[in-house]
Amino acid sequence: MTANQYPFFESGQTLTAADLNMVREFQHARDRLVGRMTGFGVNCGLGGSASGTTVTVEPGLAVDQRGEPLVLPTARPVTFDPAAATSSYDFIDPAPGGFSVVLEATDVPDDVPDCGENDCAGHATLHTVDVALHAVAGRVTGTRMDFSEDELLTAEPIRLALDSTPLNSYTALRDKVTDRLTNGTEPLVDAALIAKLKATSITAADSPGVKGYKSGWLNMVLFATLDLLRARALLRLGCDRTTTRPGVVLGWVHQVGGVWEFECAYRHAWEPPRGLTEAIYGGTCGDPTSPLRDELEALLAGFAPPDPLPQGEVKPPVFCPKGSILVRGKCVNIFLPPVRLPDKWADSWKLHPRDPIWYPPFEEKWKQPWKIYETDGWDFFEDGVIGATDYLGRPADTVKDVLKQFIEDKGGVADVQVVDIGAVDTLKGYLPSGGFSPSDTIVLTKNTAGKVVATGRVPAVRNTREVGAQLPKAVAAATDAKAAATELRGLTATVVTRIDTAEADFSGLKHEFSTLRGDFQSYKGGAFDTSGYGVRIAAAEAQLTHFQEVQRRISLVEGKVDVLAKVPREKVVDRNLGKGISGFAQATVAAMRSLTDVPNTNFPRYTAEAERARAELDAAIEAADPERITEATLAVLGSVRTMVKASGVAAEHGRELDTQLRNLGGLIT
Repeated sequence: MTANQYPFFESGQTLTAADLNMVREFQHARDRLVGRMTGFGVNCGLGGSASGTTVTVEPGLAVDQRGEPLVLPTARPVTFDPAAATSSYDFIDPAPGGFSVVLEATDVPDDVPDCGENDCAGHATLHTVDVALHAVAGRVTGTRMDFSEDELLTAEPIRLALDSTPLNSYTALRDKVTDRLTNGTEPLVDAALIAKLKATSITAADSPGVKGYKSGWLNMVLFATLDLLRARALLRLGCDRTTTRPGVVLGWVHQVGGVWEFECAYRHAWEPPRGLTEAIYGGTCGDPTSPLRDELEALLAGFAPPDPLPQGEVKPPVFCPKGSILVRGKCVNIFLPPVRLPDKWADSWKLHPRDPIWYPPFEEKWKQPWKIYETDGWDFFEDGVIGATDYLGRPADTVKDVLKQFIEDKGGVADVQVVDIGAVDTLKGYLPSGGFSPSDTIVLTKNTAGKVVATGRVPAVRNTREVGAQLPKAVAAATDAKAAATELRGLTATVVTRIDTAEADFSGLKHEFSTLRGDFQSYKGGAFDTSGYGVRIAAAEAQLTHFQEVQRRISLVEGKVDVLAKVPREKVVDRNLGKGISGFAQATVAAMRSLTDVPNTNFPRYTAEAERARAELDAAIEAADPERITEATLAVLGSVRTMVKASGVAAEHGRELDTQLRNLGGLIT
């Protein structure tokens, strides 16, 4: 009988050992067939580490060429002997040297059980299914899933400086991708598109925006090519893995600098059945990789650097709601790479020894490239994306005004900063970008002529995350801010009263000195008049002493509240008071930014508005314009009140804050 045959029993038959064993063999063969349909190789775990001439293999699961499951429940050591180099598997080549660790199924009969009164007749022999580890001279060879060795994984994506200048060679990466797409005599995509890629370059005449676009586009081509190559590698795997002696290679042990090391790259990585691969890539018996190839060809065909620097009126931007940016009237996804790339950026395409081996190249990896770059994504609050490429070469201040007006007209709170080229280094969390969301901090880099030469952003998600990390400090800071506001109100009233008293005293003192001057005129040549001059000089001295005490008390609070006595009379805010209000607002904004889990979705907008109002107050103070300072001060007080109340403070604290800031505002208006 063969493994595909099984016996059929009827009543009254006498069964032999052969009959029963045929049932066992048939069932075992069916189990192996199911195992073959599942896949082959290391399914999970089974990593290793070398120490001297011993390799300790971690627990895990594998399936061998016959479909036999190989389970290693606990870590197990295997020792190799460098002096005894033998090989006994047809999938191991002894030429490279070293040793391969092979996991193999075993079937061992147990000891015969103890005999009873009627000897040992009637007892079946028990077998134990287990696994064994062997150290075999040589390294794995033959057809296997080895995409981690693809030469394109050694290429380095383009990185950009903060002014969008490439930090590594565009030409080198372009040529590597081109050669891999050419694929000898069997191009992976249309030859005309490969030629188009080969013709691209970055020149010194390119603007920063064009350099950034080209770099980001080439990286997208790299990632899409890797997805296509991995899919092709999976589909090359066959289901017939006939071998003279089955076993699964777990890794290769070889010497590095005189020390034995275990390398998992040379092993039988997990190979899913072709049907599963086809189903994931489209379920077609033709070419399941066609969607990946179509996406790559579309990316190559869509190469469209920004137009030359625009002229004329600076127009409002256009929203692209799906995380893309506007290029030549079309929303496309171009994500500019960061200055620093993760050390192991290629791991998304490689095989990891401790986890399931097969990772389908999901579409999101090039549609959401920030996952590969490990940076903060955009459109975090789903408020759309604004393309920035149209603003390169335009007056930075004009662009800032247009963007602010556009965002505010949409109901947002704009945070747009114009900085010099060197200043972007000081912006924590800054990323060069061809677009930004309205909720981001938008950064326009200008040259000495005041023109925009690069665009970037500080992602809104970063600000949100940093706020969350500072909650404990924020609670204390908010409490201090509340106490400071209460003290500020009290000090305001006290200072006004004391200054009014001081002015009254000073007026009386001035009168006394005027009278004293007349007395001196009358005294010339006359007798000393104790009822006139003497009495008045004594009163003047007493009042002067009192005035000096008032001055001392005023100086004690001068650092906290500046010359508020002038406010009710002049109805404007001087520079010193404005600086005090600005400092108070800055401390409050810092406290609010450190909060986490604020339920009000508009809280980031209110915080940004308070910061913007404070910046306007600083600008007004710098310009020394009293009316503008007064207007900006009122705006700061209003925005701070809205921001703090939106943070979720208790109702009674909100009412106290309203009263305090309203009283302070009343002194101004």
